[in-house]
Parts: sequence; structure tokens; C-alpha cells
Amino acid sequence: MRIHSIIILTFLSLVAACASTTATSPANKISEQPQQETRMTPQHKKINSWAYLLQGPKVATLAESPYDLLVVDYSKDGSDKNRFSAKEISVLHRFNKTVLCYFSIGEAEEYRFYWQKEWKENPPRFLGPENPDWAKNYKVKYWREDWWETGLRPYLDRILEAGFDGVYLDIVDAYWFWHQQDMDVQNTADDMVKLIKRIADYTRRKAGKNFIICPQNGMGVFNDCSPEYKGVYFKTIDMVGLESLLFNIYSENDRNYRLKLAKELADAGKTILDVEYIDESQYTDYLKQVKALDFKLIPYGSTPDAELDRITNFWKFRK
Repeated sequence: MRIHSIIILTFLSLVAACASTTATSPANKISEQPQQETRMTPQHKKINSWAYLLQGPKVATLAESPYDLLVVDYSKDGSDKNRFSAKEISVLHRFNKTVLCYFSIGEAEEYRFYWQKEWKENPPRFLGPENPDWAKNYKVKYWREDWWETGLRPYLDRILEAGFDGVYLDIVDAYWFWHQQDMDVQNTADDMVKLIKRIADYTRRKAGKNFIICPQNGMGVFNDCSPEYKGVYFKTIDMVGLESLLFNIYSENDRNYRLKLAKELADAGKTILDVEYIDESQYTDYLKQVKALDFKLIPYGSTPDAELDRITNFWKFRK
């Protein structure tokens, strides 16, 4: 493992040197923002394992991890300044990783590049209330064009520029929040599916048909939308990411409902990812429960605090 780490660090040093040379070249001085050619996403690799890391990801750690698929933020610290470069993501590709970028589409985040200070006193029309459970996160009227132009499209452009293999779409369940504000549930669900398809169309037009679309949670959207948009949802997505499907559940009824929806997706050929926020002592029981399911699921055991700030040794328990 130590030799492997040295190889990775050496490779990263070469990448950094190349980036430095490019930054100081005369051609680069002519244009501050040279045109970045979008990487065409290759055919999907077989995925048998995955990991989820949003806080402080390091390229070397990700590259030497034993997981096939990685879900990470577009930035090392959430800032635009420290977003992943195409060269850094290419390192992960050289180590045969499929890399999805976490992307919140149903909430605006105060710490992202698109946030404007004046929004506190003069919020844009798309901005809704702050999430009481997550400070500095605000529900958005995701169907509005100004949210697309202000937050989503510029974010997608950064994801495409870096060469990610796909997007991991969070806060899909915002459709239910707006239903709870007295809006018709079929309309809010249809609008969310429309947004997911718009994201897929935009990214695949630039990065090719293999660009992965993976919503997280919110599976009820395809149960609550119109029959037309249920078909659109199934045609559009490749995978679904789930949290707390088997542990820390809301209720038995909710668990059974989610299992039913997950099976429907799996039977349709969609890859099902699940992360559980549990102690390492529960990993063996988790794997037993996964084995007992009547559909295929790719599990990942994280930590009980759900901070997603490190890659765990869950893979050791799957041997």
C-alpha cells in the first residue's frame, strides 16, 4: 500500500507541474478563461462497490481507495477556488474510478459560488425558506428559470469542465416540501422530473449519452408524478442513491414503501446504491440484511455522525 501511495503522489506531482506550466504559458495569458473541451463520458464500467465522501476529499486518498464508484463534492472545501480540476479527476479515471459529483438541485447553499450577499435582505424569487435542519441551506422553487440560470446551469458547467462521469442529485424530495405548502403533489412531482430530464439533456448533449444521472432519495417522485413523467423518469436515470434504507428508519411502513420502490427501479435495470450511517460493529448485520433482499443493492457503510468526512473500511467486511 505504501508503494502504491508513493506512485499516486508522484503522479499528482506531475499533474501539478503540468498545471503550473499551463498557467504561466504565453498562450494562457492571452485569454484568462481558455475554452475547456468537455470530456466525453465513456461507456459505464461495472460497479460492485461505492463510497461517499463530501468533506475534505483528497485525490490520493480517493485514488488508492478500493471502491469502484465515488461520490464527491465538486470542490475540496466547497469553495469555487478549490474545485476539482480536469487533471485531478483524470487521475481518478486512471485508477479506474467512476466519479459522480454531488449536486443539490432542490436547495440553494449559502456557501456556494452563486450565492449573493444581498439575498439575505432581498432574496430572488426562486428562494424559499431556510432548512431548519441544515443551516445555510434554502429550499428553492426548482421549476423557475431564474434558479436554472443562477444556480444550476453554471454549476453543471463546472462539473462538465472537471470531467466527472455523472451527477448525484440531492434534494429531489423538495417536490414533497412544496406539496406540503399546499401545492398539488402531481404538479410538484412532474416539475421535479422535468428538471431531472433537463439536467440529463444538458449534460448528455455536452458529455455524451453515457453521462450518469443518479438522484438521491425522493423515490416517491415517480410514484406521485403523472404516468407520462414516470416513464420519463425511468428513461432518464441510470442509478438511484439511497440513505438509511435499512437502519435509522422513519417507520416500518416508510421502510417497506421505500423497499418496494427500490425493487421497482432495480427490476427496471437501475443500479441501486445505499449508504447507512452506522457503527462499524453493525456492518456485518447490514450485509446480512442486504443479502436477504429480493433485489440487488450496492451497500456502503459510513459513520454514525453522517459527516461523510472520511472513507471507511466497509470494503473489508464484504470480503
